[in-house]
Amino acid sequence: MYHRLALLLLAPLAGCVSAGSADKTVELSIGETKHLTAYRADGCGAAPPSFDTVSRRLPRSGIVSYSDGGLSSRVSDQCKTRVPTRAVNATGVRAGSEVKRYQSGTVAIVVR
Repeated sequence: MYHRLALLLLAPLAGCVSAGSADKTVELSIGETKHLTAYRADGCGAAPPSFDTVSRRLPRSGIVSYSDGGLSSRVSDQCKTRVPTRAVNATGVRAGSEVKRYQSGTVAIVVR
């Protein structure tokens, strides 16, 4: 019986991420804007998506607002090569911290 109870209590934690498990940390002040992440197209050789397309895939945040960082590139783990991307910037809007999953990995965000 106790093992069933343990599964019920731990199941909601499955898939949770913490600041310690993030791939990178971005720290910024309220009003400050920094590069946060970059999104590639679904196909490895395709042109980068528009910011409108990317913005629909971004997780909601209570501490930053997102904006278009323009065209960029990054090495994609899935594609195994450098690919064209759409950069995403974050501007601090409220003090706090969050850990979010993006296409390029998990990012801990700290706004002071």
